[in-house]
Amino acid sequence: MAGARREFWGLDDSIGYLARIAFRRFSMVVDRRIARHGLAAGQLSLLCNLSAENGLAQHVLGARLGISEATVTVAVRRLEVLGLLDRRVNRGNRRETLVFATERGYAVALALGDVAGEIDRVASRGLSPCEIRTLVELLGRVTQNLHDESQRISGRTST
Repeated sequence: MAGARREFWGLDDSIGYLARIAFRRFSMVVDRRIARHGLAAGQLSLLCNLSAENGLAQHVLGARLGISEATVTVAVRRLEVLGLLDRRVNRGNRRETLVFATERGYAVALALGDVAGEIDRVASRGLSPCEIRTLVELLGRVTQNLHDESQRISGRTST
């Protein structure tokens, strides 16, 4: 960003701050594009995950999306009220709740599935395919590093 106007109060060279700003802007654009369906960006991610692999446990959904189980529960309840998801107790483990996309949920996920791809194309405008691959790889590594650190801090790993 050398030579660019410093619009983030001197934080424009912070990976965390720029990632946060990018996330907020992605979410804002997704929210605006899907608002007529009564969904928010996080709910769409949850619904798309279930459309790809139905019958997941709530804790598995939370781990995949990087959100707490409590947040998953709230989102699942909201999507259940909208008729997009069903919850069922796991017969093999009665303490576990499995979440399933309904037919209507699949239809909404299909209709909105291209939104993320469209927004990715807008966000990566002006980047070469090589730069996009590099960005995805680097963000994946940053995400993994932060996950590993979170696990270490919480005492879940021995590193």
